[in-house]
Amino acid sequence: RGFGTHPHANQEIVTYIVEGELTHQDSMGTKESLGRGSVQFMTAGTGVRHSEHNLSEDKPLRFIQTWITPSRNNLPPNYGSSVGDEAMRWNQWQHLVSSVNNKGTEATVQINQDCNAYSSELEMGKTITVPISEGRMAYMIALEGSVKVGDVVLERHDAVEITPLSSEGNGALGVTSVAVEKAEHGKDVA
Repeated sequence: RGFGTHPHANQEIVTYIVEGELTHQDSMGTKESLGRGSVQFMTAGTGVRHSEHNLSEDKPLRFIQTWITPSRNNLPPNYGSSVGDEAMRWNQWQHLVSSVNNKGTEATVQINQDCNAYSSELEMGKTITVPISEGRMAYMIALEGSVKVGDVVLERHDAVEITPLSSEGNGALGVTSVAVEKAEHGKDVA
C-alpha cells in the first residue's frame, strides 16, 4: 500500500508521521522507515524520483504532507529526516521545521523557505501558547482528539488559520486540549 515511484521538482516536501510507519525510497539512494512523530523533508529541486509505502500488513499509516514552494527553483535535490521524540513534544511545542537561513534554530529539519512547523501532544486540559510574530500567521490542524484555539474548538482533522488579528493582541494564542483519544502508543493525546 502506498505510492509507487513518481517524480517531483522544485518543491519542499515535508511529511509528519501521525501513526504507523512510512517507508521512503528515492533516486538519491535514500531508503528509511520512520514512525510516529518523525518528520522527513525532501528538496525536490532539479528533480527527484521517490516512493512512499506502508509495509505493515496490519497497522494503519497516517501522515500529513505539506508541499511548499521553495525560495528559489532548481536547487540540488536533498533529503533528510528526524526521528520523533515524544518527550520533546509532550505538553509543549517541538520546533520541527525552519528555514536553512535560520542559524539559531532548534528545529530538527531545515528547508529552503521562510517557514516553521511545530508539533505538540497535550494531555487533557493542558494549555500551551502559540507564538505568532508580527507580520506572521499560522495554520493549525488537530491531528487527534480536540483542541480549543481561542474560542474555536477543532475536532480531529479540523484546521484553522491564526493571524495576529485573531490573537489576543499580544502575538500569542492559547491552545487547550478539550478531548483526547488513544494513540497507538497507548497514551491519551489531544
